[in-house]
Amino acid sequence: MKTHLFLVLCILSLLLSFSLCSPVDDQIRDKITVLPGQPNNVDFNQYSGYVTVNQQAGRALFYWLVESPASRAPESRPLVLWLNGGPGCSSVAYGAAEEIGPFRIRPDGKTLYPNLYSWNKLANLLFLESPAGVGFSYTNTTSDLYTTGDQRTAEDAYVFLVGWFERFPQYKHRDFYIAGESYAGHYVPQLSQIVYEKNKGIPNPDINFKGFMVGNAVTDDYYDYVGTFEYWWTHGLISDSTYKSLRATCDKGSSEHPSVECLRALRDAETEQGNIDPYSIFTRPCNITAALRHKLSGHYPWMSRAYDPCTERYSEVYFNIPEVQKAMHANVTRMPYPWKTCSDIVGGYWADSPLSMLPIYKELIGAGIKIWVFSGDTDAVVPVTATRYSIDALKLPTVINWYPWYDNGKVGGWSQAYKGLTFVTVTGSGHESNSLLYFLGFVLVLTSSVSANLKEQAKDRIIKLPGQPPNLNFSQYSGYITVDQKAGRALFYWLIEAPVSKRPATRPLVLWLNGGPGCSSVAYGASEEVGPFRVRSDGKTLYLNPYAWNNEANILFLDSPAGVGFSYTKTLDDIYTVGDKRTGKDAYTFLIKWLKRFPQYKRRPFYIAGESYAGHYIPELSQLIVRGNKGTKNPVLNFKGFLLGNPLIDDYYDNIGTHEYWWNHGLISDSTYKDLQKFCPNDTFLFPQNGCNSALNTAYMEFGSINPYSIYSTPCYQTGTLKHNLQLSLPWKFRGADECIIRYTKIYMNRLDVQKALHADTSHISHPWVTCSSAIRGNWSDSPKSMLPIFKELIAAGIRIWLYSGDTDAILPLTATRYSIGALKLKTDIEWYAWIDRSNNAQVGGWTQVYKGLTYATVRGAGHEVPLTQPRLALLLFNYFLKNQSLPQSPFD
Repeated sequence: MKTHLFLVLCILSLLLSFSLCSPVDDQIRDKITVLPGQPNNVDFNQYSGYVTVNQQAGRALFYWLVESPASRAPESRPLVLWLNGGPGCSSVAYGAAEEIGPFRIRPDGKTLYPNLYSWNKLANLLFLESPAGVGFSYTNTTSDLYTTGDQRTAEDAYVFLVGWFERFPQYKHRDFYIAGESYAGHYVPQLSQIVYEKNKGIPNPDINFKGFMVGNAVTDDYYDYVGTFEYWWTHGLISDSTYKSLRATCDKGSSEHPSVECLRALRDAETEQGNIDPYSIFTRPCNITAALRHKLSGHYPWMSRAYDPCTERYSEVYFNIPEVQKAMHANVTRMPYPWKTCSDIVGGYWADSPLSMLPIYKELIGAGIKIWVFSGDTDAVVPVTATRYSIDALKLPTVINWYPWYDNGKVGGWSQAYKGLTFVTVTGSGHESNSLLYFLGFVLVLTSSVSANLKEQAKDRIIKLPGQPPNLNFSQYSGYITVDQKAGRALFYWLIEAPVSKRPATRPLVLWLNGGPGCSSVAYGASEEVGPFRVRSDGKTLYLNPYAWNNEANILFLDSPAGVGFSYTKTLDDIYTVGDKRTGKDAYTFLIKWLKRFPQYKRRPFYIAGESYAGHYIPELSQLIVRGNKGTKNPVLNFKGFLLGNPLIDDYYDNIGTHEYWWNHGLISDSTYKDLQKFCPNDTFLFPQNGCNSALNTAYMEFGSINPYSIYSTPCYQTGTLKHNLQLSLPWKFRGADECIIRYTKIYMNRLDVQKALHADTSHISHPWVTCSSAIRGNWSDSPKSMLPIFKELIAAGIRIWLYSGDTDAILPLTATRYSIGALKLKTDIEWYAWIDRSNNAQVGGWTQVYKGLTYATVRGAGHEVPLTQPRLALLLFNYFLKNQSLPQSPFD
């Protein structure tokens, strides 16, 4: 009986708009199970339905919410309300179905396919059909259709938001933005003004409004007229006489209701423009020219502020299918007319339209609301010149002067940042500018701290390196991150993104660290191993490395610690007191701050790779990240694992394994081997003492003139220099690379034009750029004897770990690494086997064994720097590491 009574009350509450039934129940009912014709394996949630905004008049607005994919943690993403203009055009028809939504409609009008550049990759998108009478939104009061205008539209939209947030309380207090285009240049600022006013005095408002973005926006009738006519004339679309007539008759009128004389001049301009698409002047025009001309010159005077009707005809078929309407919980009142993309009645009888939005802009800028304005530069309807005139009228101070912005190495448009407003053009784009990269910038820049960081990112962009090859198709950035303000420590980085063709936005981020300790990742990792360039022998020009690792990932090279390469400290004592602990801590601080400068990499899969003494750096940094991420559901540093080559892991096992390798490869005498076994096993690997040091020097003399980093390769001819480094500054082993190979890089990096292009600040460095710092190496303060406890912790935490060894390296050879792995006592998943290089006639690439929590591989014929000595095999290994697949055992898949 109680249950029946409750149901009766719920029904009554629906009829009387009384809230006994939870609004969240409506959320559940609004969930879209599946849309007819949608692609398989859709991994995001969708909701659609109605929110009543005026009970007495019977006005209800239709919405469609498209959340971010599950893989992108939608609960951490902002909410963005999208509004199309017209006035009288549907955001479902345009914004959702042909611009920024997740689906496109095929020509059959029945099936959908994915939009690869949907904005729901970055935010949860809420499309609203507004005002009532547009799309599926309705009113039970017919006169509403003939009396609506800006004011009622904004007020109803605000009532909608309040009601919608009650239905979707999980979005309360979430970062909220409003975006739109064309006549939404009125809707968006007006709604923003109401939200701002209503939030005043509320410390934690439900609608956590951060800012807005408008594109090709109707802003100010005077400047829109002046700028539009000028655009037509400067782009050769109209005659001198028509231009003069437009300037004389239209400048002071309303664009919604032009004078008879102005309308005559506008029709002359239309005739002179011919059969083009004014929404994108360099694209093919619509074939249904009569329908387009009727819209342009009829109900919407000189600009419809809608779109080419040809492109939406598939939408008009799809959204009129009864099964689609049922799936979307739409057309519940059974409208007596078909669903249309734009309402001729609403647009044709628009009641109030203020001449200018600039007073609202000034109010919101003064209130600290962040505003982005963008223009597709081939739009002749509300063109870039119109918007520039409106912005100029605001008389805002410039923060960043006009500059080109880049999309994967190509100019994407131009931008200027003002105090309180950012203006961006999108090159080659028309009225519907749906650049995903641009939206990324908008969402991330709308807080002042992120804005400042993105300005730093823009400054760090490398325009061109001296001597670089032509036609590069990837972006590069370099610069500094301060890791200790008081001491004045700043670390230098060089980011090399994946090529445009490899879709860098979908690729992981990999931090590369070289060892030493005290050696530069720019010198070794970037310039002779995994980076995209090699320096020619002239020290002036670069050539491409076909096996660069940025073919698979975005690579971040870090010179660490301070004092290495271009990294610096203003506290001289730092050079003589640094060790593992400070290096790890500074690197972690670097990453946290770097992600603020490059927020597009937040939550991107992140890996660390390196070699040699990075066998300390990487596990120690990994431990800091794992511990720092504990308890965080969706950390910005989305750490997945690390890859280490010929690493220093454990002093005991590295000593016995290295000396055994020397003896087994016939490099030393029996007596020297016995001395090494006697004096060295329990000694430190970095600073061997007395008897061990003496035995090591004897061993090195017995090596003769070979290259210990790759024992079967041609030795360095400058043996005196190499022996000096090995025996003096860096005791018995340098742990860098042969000085002969690196000398071209030394010349190149010491050039002033190169340093300027890299934004390298050498004013804090008292010596020429060097590949390794002997002061840092010689005074290294702390170096734990073993990394094995950290390995155990990280394996238990599920971190992916791959180790590899070049099998001709005598510095930190494979035997040393195998002993260290053996000490972990891991269970074997796949026994030792020869892995195959399928790209080279199925030759053996090396050998591998897969343990529970760790994969080990050798690289056949490779030395200490595997990517230098066997670049193709190194890239293959890297590829399998990223895929987390075991190396191939057979010539075929």
